[in-house]
Amino acid sequence: MRAEAGSPEVLPAETPADRFDAYLKRHGLARERVLEQVDDAFGEPLLVVAAGSVLAGFGNSTSDLDIYAVVPGEVASTLPLMSYAEDARIDVVLHGADRLGERHRTVVTGQWPPPDIGPGDLGSRRQLLDSLSRFGMGLPLSGVPKWCDWQALLDGQLTGWLRTWYAVEAVRKRTAARALAGRKPVLAALRAGEALTAALERHAVDQGERYFKGKWLGEKLRRLGDDRGLAAFRLAMCPPPTAEAVPSYLARVGDLLDDYLRDIGTAPWRAHLKPAAGTAWSGFGTTALVSRWGLRVAAVDAGGPAAHETSWDYALDEPWPPDVEKLFAEDMLWLGLRSAS
Repeated sequence: MRAEAGSPEVLPAETPADRFDAYLKRHGLARERVLEQVDDAFGEPLLVVAAGSVLAGFGNSTSDLDIYAVVPGEVASTLPLMSYAEDARIDVVLHGADRLGERHRTVVTGQWPPPDIGPGDLGSRRQLLDSLSRFGMGLPLSGVPKWCDWQALLDGQLTGWLRTWYAVEAVRKRTAARALAGRKPVLAALRAGEALTAALERHAVDQGERYFKGKWLGEKLRRLGDDRGLAAFRLAMCPPPTAEAVPSYLARVGDLLDDYLRDIGTAPWRAHLKPAAGTAWSGFGTTALVSRWGLRVAAVDAGGPAAHETSWDYALDEPWPPDVEKLFAEDMLWLGLRSAS
C-alpha cells in the first residue's frame, strides 16, 4: 500500500461493511465496479475480499482500497495490480489457491518460534501472516462456499497467531537490547523501544485491534481509549539520543515489558545467533578476524567461542561470551529465537 498523505483519521463507521460502503459512496463506486478490477487471467476468482486500512478504519480520503483474491491458477507474484476506478485507486493482490492453502497449513501445523530459525524465516513468517490476516479480517465480496468457509475459519485463528508473533518479537528485541547495553547503549535503547512496541501490538490484539500493520499502533491505542498504552507508545518512540540517559530509559521500558509480557511462557525459548550475510572469518596469529562484506573487521580471540563460523545458542537469561556479544554489537551476527521443545 502506498504512503498516505495527510494526517490519519479514524472513519466514523463502526463495521468493515459500513467502512466499505462509505468508501464506495465517497468515490462514486458500485460494488460491481470494484469486482471488475479483479483480473480473471488465472481463472475465475474463488474468493474476493476487501481489506487494508480502509476496512480497518484508518487512513484518510486518499487511501487506496486493497482487494485480495484467491484464484485457481498459479500466481507468479503477489505484487499488487493497480487500477483506477473513477478517482479511487484499487490494489488487487492475487493468490493461487494451492499456494495459499499450503501457507495456511504451514501456520496451523507448525510452531512459533520453530525448533530452528534463520534470518530469512522472520521475513517469510511476517509476509505469511500479512497475507492470511488480510483474508481473515477482510470483508467477503464474492466467493464459492468452500472458500467462504475457509475465510471464516481463518478469521477465528488469527488472534492466537498474531499474539504469538508479537510476543516472540518483543522478547527477541529485548534480548538484543540486553546484549547491546554495555557496548552500544543508544542502539540498546532503540531495540528496547522496539520490544515495547511489539508488546503493545500484542496488547492491542488482545483488545480486538488485530490489523497487522505497525504504522497504525498509535491509532489503535487511541481508538481503544488506552491512555496508559499511548504513554508507553510515546516512550517507545522516543529513545534517548545520548548514552547517559540510557540506563534510566532501559529501566522504565523494562518495567513496562515485565508487565505487558508477564503471561508469556518463555521457558522453552532460546536465543539463537548465526553469522549475518556477508560475514567471513580468517586467522591472524592468536586472533581471529571477522569481517562483513570486507568493509569492516572485528578481532576476537582465536581460542574463544567466536573464533570460527558456527551458530550459538543460549538460554534467555544466560550471559553471552564477550566475543559473541562483541560480534553481535558490530552487526556481524543475526539473532533469532528458537524453541527447544
